Amino acid sequence: MPNIVTDFIAKLSLPFSSGGCDFLWEVSSKDSDYIFTRCEGEEFFILVKNKSPKFLIKGEKLSRPSQVIFLQRALREYAKKANCNILFDNTCSNRVKTKNPIIKEIDFFAQNFTFDKELFLEIGFGSGRHLLYQAKNNPDKLIIGVEIHKPSIEQAAKQCGILGLENVILVDYDSRILMEFLRSNSVSRIFIHFPVPWDKKPHRRVINPSFTDEALRVLKVGGTLELRTDSEEYFKYALDIFIQNAQSDIRILKNFDLEISSKYEDRWKRLEKNIYDITLTNTKLSPDNSALSRLDFDFLNNIDKIRQNFTPKLFVGDDFFVHFEEMHAGCKKVVIRTSFGASGRAEHMFIIVQEDKIAYFPNGAYTTKANKTAHEIMKKWLNG
Repeated sequence: MPNIVTDFIAKLSLPFSSGGCDFLWEVSSKDSDYIFTRCEGEEFFILVKNKSPKFLIKGEKLSRPSQVIFLQRALREYAKKANCNILFDNTCSNRVKTKNPIIKEIDFFAQNFTFDKELFLEIGFGSGRHLLYQAKNNPDKLIIGVEIHKPSIEQAAKQCGILGLENVILVDYDSRILMEFLRSNSVSRIFIHFPVPWDKKPHRRVINPSFTDEALRVLKVGGTLELRTDSEEYFKYALDIFIQNAQSDIRILKNFDLEISSKYEDRWKRLEKNIYDITLTNTKLSPDNSALSRLDFDFLNNIDKIRQNFTPKLFVGDDFFVHFEEMHAGCKKVVIRTSFGASGRAEHMFIIVQEDKIAYFPNGAYTTKANKTAHEIMKKWLNG
């Protein structure tokens, strides 16, 4: 992640604008300041951390924009205004300085997404070789690529521009939650190639029973979920989940070559590792799902009361949890870092409390199954 190290930083009065970036307000916690920043329509926090005798200026990870060029610009502009004596700076970039239209926020799927093309979904596309191959060879299909590694998203978006591909949408979001935004029986193929096996933390695996249920819901009859992995443990784990479905149509292959190979697959083949494929085919029509709407806070609050009484708190239910992790406070604003939802597909967000409104940030929270219950707990807790 881009960052700047300095041994001097002047205290700035907010708000101010510089170089196309707006630095609007700040909150603080312990040895850190969080500066709420807007650049090219992207909103995020810049984090200024006191690591005496030096200071570290970087983007706050949870709110990092989908295109790092805007964060790099904001860091440079802030450091310039703060008269920093820069010791280290890796924010320079020759990347394209405009927002790429194929990179979407989750709001796009909730408000603007239409289903006028056959859909392919690739989860964790990594270097993008397979995703680009599918897009190039299926120009009449819309390929949705889901990836949480932002440099991979930017690289894939760049390659789409070079190749002139206009049938790709890229999104940085948890695929286990994104699935709930897709219409039932709308997807033809789901690709999950070489997911992180998480052998020591299996709860973080993308495939689990609830994910599989959602995948079968969004797949058309005859649509397929294709898992490809070099991990024998992950293969056995996924197969066990897949065969629990009452109507299971499963195909298993070992060391089968596809038309396109990722760089990781090339490496595994050189090491003579086994590669396993499981294809799960949907055999039944699913009922229509309800459209998701935003979760809002319909009340005002006493900021001073929250500031004075905040302590980290964890609530755990049968199918949801809420974790209030830490608070950052400023003049007339409180920012609370939270995680919530279902244990297998948690949301990680800030709650920004101001005098006239309360809102989730950086993305709005939507009415997924686990979120609705968690949201009610959060409202009660914020009301004391």
